[in-house]
Amino acid sequence: MLRRFPLLLLLRRLAADERGNIALLFAVFMALGTVAGAFAIDEGAIYLQRRIEQSAADLGAITAASDPAHAFARARQALVDAGLVPASTTVEELTTGRSASRLTVETGNYAADPAIPVTGRFRPGGSPLNAVRVHFEQPAQLYFAQPWAQVPVLAVDAVAAATPTVAFSVGSTLATLGEGIPNAVLNALLGSNVTLSAASYNALLDAHVGLFPLLDALAEELGITAGTYQDVLAASADQGTIAKAIADVSTGPAVPAALALAQALGHNGRVPLARLLDLGALAGYSIGQGSASGIAASLSALQLLAATAAISDGTHEVALGLGADVPGLTSLTLTLAVGEPAQHAAWFALGPSGEIVRTAQIRLKFVATLAGGAGLGQGVVRLPLYLEGASAEAGVTSAACPVAPAASGTAVIAARPGIASIAIGEPSDSELGDFGRDAPLVPATLIDLPLLKIVASGRASMGNRTPTSLSFSAADIAAGTVRRATTTDYTRSLTSSLLQHLTLTVTIGGLNVSASGVGRALGALLDPLGPVLDSTIATALGALGLNLGIADVRVYGVTCGRAVLVQ
Repeated sequence: MLRRFPLLLLLRRLAADERGNIALLFAVFMALGTVAGAFAIDEGAIYLQRRIEQSAADLGAITAASDPAHAFARARQALVDAGLVPASTTVEELTTGRSASRLTVETGNYAADPAIPVTGRFRPGGSPLNAVRVHFEQPAQLYFAQPWAQVPVLAVDAVAAATPTVAFSVGSTLATLGEGIPNAVLNALLGSNVTLSAASYNALLDAHVGLFPLLDALAEELGITAGTYQDVLAASADQGTIAKAIADVSTGPAVPAALALAQALGHNGRVPLARLLDLGALAGYSIGQGSASGIAASLSALQLLAATAAISDGTHEVALGLGADVPGLTSLTLTLAVGEPAQHAAWFALGPSGEIVRTAQIRLKFVATLAGGAGLGQGVVRLPLYLEGASAEAGVTSAACPVAPAASGTAVIAARPGIASIAIGEPSDSELGDFGRDAPLVPATLIDLPLLKIVASGRASMGNRTPTSLSFSAADIAAGTVRRATTTDYTRSLTSSLLQHLTLTVTIGGLNVSASGVGRALGALLDPLGPVLDSTIATALGALGLNLGIADVRVYGVTCGRAVLVQ
């Protein structure tokens, strides 16, 4: 029967023949392996492409957050560098979908608050600006499945946030220095005997030096040839070295003035540089590379020298004899003591929200001697006054990164003027300079005659306990604007207020009597003295960059470097 059907016979023989089975199986599985390999290659390629896109988006977000003013350009460049986008692709093509790739860059605020879900911590357009989100999508590259499979679109996201760095200082107002009290105060604090003309002082007042060029000059003066700015700040420099560094980076008439001070100061007063300048995270920059930080703070040369006087280990006390044209005034002396700013705060700082700067504490002792006249038994009135000013402080409340076309961001500074008080009393010089405890005061004996004795006491004070918020726009920062916080309850002269409200104890022949008549005579004698003391106090403190009841704040720049990925 099979012979009738040769085809069936052939098939039967073929089924029974086991030769060539391996080759057949190999051919079948080779085809299946090829298909599986094609899928694996395409899958691996997609995975690799996604990794490359994510890495580029991460880098783009970090660089964009460091410079939000040019966020899109920074993110686009990261994609170009990664080879994901041709350099010829325009911004319009990337944003409108006219090219195969699409890039979206959003600036906003990132709040690192554990109470907020991770996906909700970035708010596009939120304030203050401190973060950037980058979204990039591009079709996947298929090598084998492209003819029959739909090409998937790969989308990646990255969010990076930068902490705005604020460069700012407090107590930045200086009186114009010439002859008289300011000259004597500054020279005595600096421990110098140099006599500078008013023109030289004004040249120093007008001179401004760059923060990082100054630190580079200090490093050279101190022989620090390698390392970071942290190494410079860890050192101490005498006031002469600081003045020489100021001369090195100054121009014009400020150079000979600073050199004269440097020569006169010599090795007087070691200054811990970390107490003068606080660079925060930027202290990690290598010496000579400070310009890469984007901070271009310009400091007043004279303010810097005055700040070194308060921070150094040199003489912090000044005793001066003053002259004043007041009827009956025979002598007026001033003793000034300057304490260091509180620990963990510098005069100038770079840092994020929460960074604080402080001015120095000061104590003043005045002793005025007046001829009492007939109304006071021809006695000599000796009036000792003690004034204490707490350090003014300022801290960063918030800051925002730069937004095009501004080169700087914005900042809000909370400033609190130092509380000042004045009292009748005369602590000793050692008590005056001991800032670790309150100076003891006892009622002062104004007149001490055999038949007449007048003892006085009193205190007047001013100050705010609530900080004042000062806002600095990018334009304010560029213009070098100084904003001022003042005591809201300071409505009249501090010393005049004290002199008009003395508590008097009058003893005549050992008996306490009414002070009304004597008080009127004493008031008539002391009233003209009030404005003189006010002016003297203001001028003496002006030489130190301090003002009673006032905190002057300047912001030098707000940048957003060292961004990090947050999503």
